[in-house]
Amino acid sequence: MTARQRAAQIARLLEFDTSEQTRLATAVSEIVRNAFRYAGHGTVRFELDLESRPQKLVISIEDKGPGISHLDDVMGGRYQSSTGMGLGIVGARRLMDRFAIESGQTGTRVVLEKDFPSRVPLATAKHADHIAESVRQIRPQGLLEEVQQQNQELLRALDELQRKQQELAHLNRELEDTNRGVVALYAELDEKADHLRLAD
Repeated sequence: MTARQRAAQIARLLEFDTSEQTRLATAVSEIVRNAFRYAGHGTVRFELDLESRPQKLVISIEDKGPGISHLDDVMGGRYQSSTGMGLGIVGARRLMDRFAIESGQTGTRVVLEKDFPSRVPLATAKHADHIAESVRQIRPQGLLEEVQQQNQELLRALDELQRKQQELAHLNRELEDTNRGVVALYAELDEKADHLRLAD
């Protein structure tokens, strides 16, 4: 829960839009949940890569568990966990710009990367220090607040989906109107062509 909250806080401070904040927090949450479930513990490290272009947030999640013996099946979408899900790692990969995983008998390491939004000016070392200090000062929320936060994120996502569906329906109506106009224009052109042929 704390890793999810930290990911969302950092994404917010980096000015990711709300949907990207949710994607980032969800991906981190899924990988950390796997580490906790299968290894019992792990570490999460958030880094800002200010040298790369585009700049990016790099999140490393490591555990010292038994490793993932069926990693190829997991990554290929052929594995089903005992919970019936088996989508955590694959789902997290889809939510990120880049994803890497190494797993062996001494543990698993997952690296998630998300590019900074293109609309945001390049971050500086001073900006990174400010973000780190801000995160240190924000106390992690309790379970109830986290559930409320996730519910709000879900409602925002549903609202955005509904808005996009309405936009799509509007565009479809415009396209239908345009198609009818094109059909009428062709009919008029055919009629004029017939008149020209008769006149000829």
